[in-house]
Amino acid sequence: MAGPLAGVVVIDASTVMPGAMLGMLLADHGAEVIKIEPPGGAFYAHDLTRKSWDRGKKSITLDLESDADLAALRALIARADVFVHSLTPEQEQAKGLARMALAAANPGLIECALSAYGRDTPLSGRPYGESLAAARLGLMSTLTSRWREGPVYLGHPAMHYALMFVASIGVLAALRARRESGEGQSIDASLLDAAAALSVMHWWQEGGQSFMTTKDRSSPLRFGKTRIISAMCEASDGEQLYLSTTGGAGFKRTMDLLGFGDRIQTVKGPEFAVPLTDDEYQAARFEIEAAFTQRPRDEWIALLHAEDVAALPVLPPAQVLNDAQIGATGQAVTLEDADFGAIRQAAPALRFRANAPAAPRPAPAIGADNAALSALLARTPRAADAKQAGIDGAPLSGVRIVDLGAFFACSFGARILSDLGAEVIKVEPLEGDQMRPLADLFDGAQRGKRNLALNLKAPEGQAILQKLIAEADIVLHNMRPGNAEKLGFGAEAMLQANPRLIYAYMPGYGSSGPKSKLKSFAPLLSCWTGAMHEGGGEGNRPAWGVVGNEDLYNGLLGAVGLLMGLEARNRTGRGDYLECPQLHSSMLTTATHFLNAAGETVYGLRLDGAQQGFSALDRIYRCAEGWVCIACRDDAAFRALAAAIGAPALADDPRFASAAARSRNDAALLALLEPFFAARSAADAFAMLDGAGAPAEIVREHNWMSDFLHEPWAKASGRVFEDAQSIKGHIKVIGQLARLERTPGVRKGPAARLGEHSAAILAELGYSAEEIAALQAARVIAQS
Repeated sequence: MAGPLAGVVVIDASTVMPGAMLGMLLADHGAEVIKIEPPGGAFYAHDLTRKSWDRGKKSITLDLESDADLAALRALIARADVFVHSLTPEQEQAKGLARMALAAANPGLIECALSAYGRDTPLSGRPYGESLAAARLGLMSTLTSRWREGPVYLGHPAMHYALMFVASIGVLAALRARRESGEGQSIDASLLDAAAALSVMHWWQEGGQSFMTTKDRSSPLRFGKTRIISAMCEASDGEQLYLSTTGGAGFKRTMDLLGFGDRIQTVKGPEFAVPLTDDEYQAARFEIEAAFTQRPRDEWIALLHAEDVAALPVLPPAQVLNDAQIGATGQAVTLEDADFGAIRQAAPALRFRANAPAAPRPAPAIGADNAALSALLARTPRAADAKQAGIDGAPLSGVRIVDLGAFFACSFGARILSDLGAEVIKVEPLEGDQMRPLADLFDGAQRGKRNLALNLKAPEGQAILQKLIAEADIVLHNMRPGNAEKLGFGAEAMLQANPRLIYAYMPGYGSSGPKSKLKSFAPLLSCWTGAMHEGGGEGNRPAWGVVGNEDLYNGLLGAVGLLMGLEARNRTGRGDYLECPQLHSSMLTTATHFLNAAGETVYGLRLDGAQQGFSALDRIYRCAEGWVCIACRDDAAFRALAAAIGAPALADDPRFASAAARSRNDAALLALLEPFFAARSAADAFAMLDGAGAPAEIVREHNWMSDFLHEPWAKASGRVFEDAQSIKGHIKVIGQLARLERTPGVRKGPAARLGEHSAAILAELGYSAEEIAALQAARVIAQS
């Protein structure tokens, strides 16, 4: 077996889409994933998403209403490392699938329960559904349509992917904890925690506010007077590009290129730190639109790249697979397919050198491996794990990480592991990270870490860093290719000096290829890989913005990769080189789609042109007053919906008798449902649906995640942290993302001041007080 998760056995009996995504991510990297499906498959089993989300798995059909099939499932679980499901606690108990019952046969079992709002919140009884949660939490109201007023359905399924990441992090952290303690545990992973993971860039600050407005994340005006352009623009040929002026003097160079140079001041130091004047604001937020219509897209991109400004074309999903960068790095796979002959998809997102996974296999047909059930049950039940010295509370206690990331994504990955107990040392240049002026983003990526301000251009600074890395478990950075080698901590040298080191490289595009040295700032890669076309809807131009981007996704994926690296090291005794570019996380989070043999995009899920949903049964409806969201694709939910609207016979209509039939007759369903909602207020429609047990929510008109920061239960459950003594005073921020029952994460405090721990860290490395003082005087280090 190959891959960092070789030998890990996962039983996935979930019937929600993030369970399939989670299984894909684990299978892509070496785990044996056995998908347990009801006869005929779950409601989405016949969607084109199966070709991506279920690749590399085994499929076995079991009827969980049958005592014999339940017994077979329990026997499979006794031979597994991980059990993933979407059962309620009541269903677990009724079916004998609660972890405490399963632990009698498999004490080391890790259970991952996928839910809507978690098991310990006031919302725990509400129905499951990404669209329902996005409606209830107000995320649909943070987007603006180009064509109509009102909320926008999440055409890019950000919460599904975020839940995949949150669940993966919990499972992998629990595996690491089991290596130390010999004990399994339960993971509670919810759409609420997924929404929190997508909101970590924002905080509440007493007397202040986030640098971005929380009302409309798709507005070109969302950055206010911050000295940055991060916007989609249309060129003279009608094609869109996205650019970001982050880093160096990118804003000034761009405005010079556009013809506004005489109106834009030159800023010494980070441009973020100096707000725009009124005239600069007028030019940067309103007048650049016309300026971009003077040249075609490809010409603009070439000019911007020549000025070292980040810019990319805005493409439909999967079209990036045709780019030379993907060809040069081998980040695409071709799979045989019964419907299309052959399809091209994104390759596994994480690239390990010593623990490279095998190429994925095509997704199996429903029940394709039923004949193998007897052989699977003949395996020896999983042996109890040896109990070692144990860990001190948190799952990553004892792990040391050296974080050399700049800006957000790379360091966010390290912050997630810090929350799980790892000691993270943030190495920062003497002038500070360029993101420090954006204090809420900075805290989102840097909280809980120790801080060393170090001049890596000085030989003495390089020697200090090398000593740190020699004692570390993990080092990670996102510098452009070749820069780490110039500064004395290239992968080859560090792995030779510390063979147990996990060396993680998290750049924009990868270590090689024609685009490898380009700048990368969110959401350029999301635009390039198709997320904005997902959000725009069928037949429309791409959306201005979507929920989720590669900064968040690559931090989450990076954390997953580092945990996989630790799991592989525990098995092999050796470290590894890991590559996790933002491009790969962007391809993973648009992997719902693929290319057919002709190189054309095939959408796995597609938002309709009205930007209201994927189908008539997973959709937001305009009511006489307000909007209501429904998620009624499975048989039970559809039967409840039919009863609620006064048409129970629909559930027995041959056109709608199965999920596949309902998909074929979607237009007819839409014609039946629209008048029902149009004739009622959202409150009345919701009351009728909810009373009948049909999954529905009223679409909230504001982003509830801002209110979430002030909920007492959120603070009590560790989902919100409050700090009175941060860099910016009193703040409330998103807290723990991964929720482990037996080894929960830890709270360490806000982001450190520049050089706050420099002296202490050097003392731990053996430097005397005199040597530390001399290094500070020579500007090799700085202390606060």
